[in-house]
Amino acid sequence: MTSERRRSHFLAIVVALAITLTGCTHSIGFFLPNSKFVYPNSNVEPLGNVYATESWTGLFFPQPLGVEEINYVMNTALRQKGADLLINYKMTVSVTTFPIIPIYITDLTVMGTAAKMTIGRQELK
Repeated sequence: MTSERRRSHFLAIVVALAITLTGCTHSIGFFLPNSKFVYPNSNVEPLGNVYATESWTGLFFPQPLGVEEINYVMNTALRQKGADLLINYKMTVSVTTFPIIPIYITDLTVMGTAAKMTIGRQELK
């Protein structure tokens, strides 16, 4: 086999691998004011910013996200500051697909401000 032929085989293999491993990512996100109901006459104290993400991999189909997966990521974010709820937070879902090899990677990300809620008389300033 000549070196020219080897080079063309190598180039063909590299191109085939590049096409096979090319993926595409789709994302959707939304902004929400708070993660749960804030009781009337309660004091909500911001504790700081939090960020949590989790990934799931599916073969042939993307991993469906349900209440359990969403609660898991939300609770991971809340535990960072020992908070009760998130305020002004953004939730993003990204799905990366590899069409030749039917692999789907689903990422769920939550970022926002963790807050502590104290039920009682609201302190007016």
